[in-house]
Amino acid sequence: MLDLFKKHQYEKVENEVKMTFERQDDFLKQQTTVIRDFGDKCRFNKIYNELYWDTPNVYLDIEDDLKEQEDKIPFVDGIYLYDEKKEIVLSSVGLFSEELFFDKICQIETEIFENAENLEGGVVACRALLQGEKKEGILFVTAIRTWTSKGEETKYLLFPVRNRKINSQFEQSEEDKIFLTYQDKVLYTTENWKIEDNWEKSFEKALSDKDAYVWQSDMECGFKYTRMISKKSITDSLNIYLRGYAIWVLCSLGIGVVLACFFSKIRYENYRKLILHNEELEEERNGLRIESCLYELLQKEVRPQEELWNRCLESKIYINRKYKFFVVLPDNIPENKGYYEWFGQQMNKYSVSTAYRIEIVEGMLIYLVCTDESARELEKKITTLATGNVQIGIGDLTTDISKLRQSYQQAKERMNKLPGSKEKNLYPEREVMSLKEAVKNSDGTRAALLIDEISDYMKQIDTTMITGILWDVSRIFGISMNKVLEEKENANESIDDFAKRFLEDMKKKAEMLPKPVQEKTSGYKKRDIVDVLSYVHEHYLDDNFSVKYIAAYFETSVSNLSHFFKKNMEITISQYVEQIKLERAKEMLQSSDKKISEIAETLRYANSTAFIEMFKKYEGVTPGAYREDGNNKD
Repeated sequence: MLDLFKKHQYEKVENEVKMTFERQDDFLKQQTTVIRDFGDKCRFNKIYNELYWDTPNVYLDIEDDLKEQEDKIPFVDGIYLYDEKKEIVLSSVGLFSEELFFDKICQIETEIFENAENLEGGVVACRALLQGEKKEGILFVTAIRTWTSKGEETKYLLFPVRNRKINSQFEQSEEDKIFLTYQDKVLYTTENWKIEDNWEKSFEKALSDKDAYVWQSDMECGFKYTRMISKKSITDSLNIYLRGYAIWVLCSLGIGVVLACFFSKIRYENYRKLILHNEELEEERNGLRIESCLYELLQKEVRPQEELWNRCLESKIYINRKYKFFVVLPDNIPENKGYYEWFGQQMNKYSVSTAYRIEIVEGMLIYLVCTDESARELEKKITTLATGNVQIGIGDLTTDISKLRQSYQQAKERMNKLPGSKEKNLYPEREVMSLKEAVKNSDGTRAALLIDEISDYMKQIDTTMITGILWDVSRIFGISMNKVLEEKENANESIDDFAKRFLEDMKKKAEMLPKPVQEKTSGYKKRDIVDVLSYVHEHYLDDNFSVKYIAAYFETSVSNLSHFFKKNMEITISQYVEQIKLERAKEMLQSSDKKISEIAETLRYANSTAFIEMFKKYEGVTPGAYREDGNNKD
């Protein structure tokens, strides 16, 4: 039995080590890929090739470029360009002589440069002493071939990393020993070896230790990762289990009642935490269900005992109460915040009245009020709500559930007629922006409802404004406006009839969007930021890729995931995806003959215009100009 427990413990540790290997391999592979990509970029950048310089021996552009890249690679302590021919080292803070740099700033073994040159763009590494403070670290080196007036020349990009940064990635217990090697050279270890010691011999001696289990992995990026765990630590964990078993036996004889109560209390607290967390997830899910039901109430006619009626009651929307009506008011007037709170208190003051909030258009508060209060009390409240300078629209009381849509239309029309409301023939900017957000989040029900809103609004505006709205709606759904115009010409019908038919088609397309995840009730499993980055890199070109689906995969909410990502990467997930697409686009522009439209389609942009706007935003030039500039460099 003891051997069985020991075997089980060993397999558990072995599985944990394998998972660690995979995570570290992904991390190092990602860092070496970034280094290698920057080396490839420098090779074709004229500021690193003296043959194309207008003012030779001026390095300000190189310093600025190194500084910009350092901000993009927080893993390294700095980036340096070593010119062996001129015996100088360039950095983002200035120029160093070769002697000063390798004596005071970064002490290394010089044969690494020969290895880097032989690898032809690959990444090599060696142990280093950094900043003259005897701080140990690793120096990553990649060679780049540049052009000078005398022909080809090899320069070297240096990327020093201190051990304190590596320690944050290679976490271990006090008993564990970790070694990172490259070409049989020890680069990093958790052992307190002295600088002057022969680390390679010490490593061989450590591997021969019979009192430890050894796991090794040859990583795809060229490094070897070794982890040693003492057999004593596994035996101690087994002893803990045996001691617990003995305590359980003793408890059964007499003193176990006290200990059982103590451990039961701990388990109960953990259970309560789990229950509370599940309650939070259940509350979020119920909110989504309520929102979905309210959307459908504004689109469909519902009758008692029908499927939508039953779903509303299950979601605690009491549409079986006597009176129902809608209230519409703007949420973007700061001086009326207290009034909004008062409204919520009045409508939910007693159990006989309940107000359900729904957001259709950004900046608008919409409430469905279901109540069993008397007509006199309701009229008194409505009169109070309608007084003052607050813009508010209140629909008629209805006892017929099928007339809810009519009550909403009345509330909206009454608010629009108030002084200060938006004038007719004004572009429905809020509705279009809200539609864009709904389509982006794959919220098909809300998108369909917003299309109805836009369709109603188009009845009041002129032909020019209708054409502009059709243009924006087609872009939101990724449809070429040229195709829309061709279809309009071929249909041979008025712009009003065509707009109505076109929006009906877009409504059907919106209803086919996947539903938001509502049934997820399992707990949040916290991951390393590398896991999130890996998932983004693998799936950012998927058709249904969105922040909501990433959150569903990692079993958390959108807000939790966004906060976690922003805290670790200092940018949002959307901005990070744009950066990935930008780098991929630049690579395709330089290395392929694909058309701009083909690249835009590959990167899942709605059309070429959206892709060109993104590229110009970050690079300052259009993709075509960037491609021509890159060809001229070659």
